[in-house]
Amino acid sequence: MLGFLKKKEKKDQAPAEKAEPEQKPEKKPVKTKESKPKEEQKDKSNGAYFVSPHPDGGWQVKKANAQKALKRFDTKAEAEKYAKQVAKNQGSNMVRQKKDGKIQKKH
Repeated sequence: MLGFLKKKEKKDQAPAEKAEPEQKPEKKPVKTKESKPKEEQKDKSNGAYFVSPHPDGGWQVKKANAQKALKRFDTKAEAEKYAKQVAKNQGSNMVRQKKDGKIQKKH
């Protein structure tokens, strides 16, 4: 036989002691921070609904960080009623502002 084939045959005949594969350490599950109740998670993901004065008069309901109002109302009471309903349906909260824009109350 050819010399290079003999060398390959010798490599194929490995000692029986090394036949067992090395055991890798078991991976332990990574602990994550405890999840908060669903209500708190919804508040963060959906954002709050704000009742604020509209620039053209009346009151508006806006979602946090939104440019446009969801709806515009003549009275603050009507706007609050609508904002509470929307916030409840979305699992969020409502923030009421004064005419000067300061936060009056968070619901």
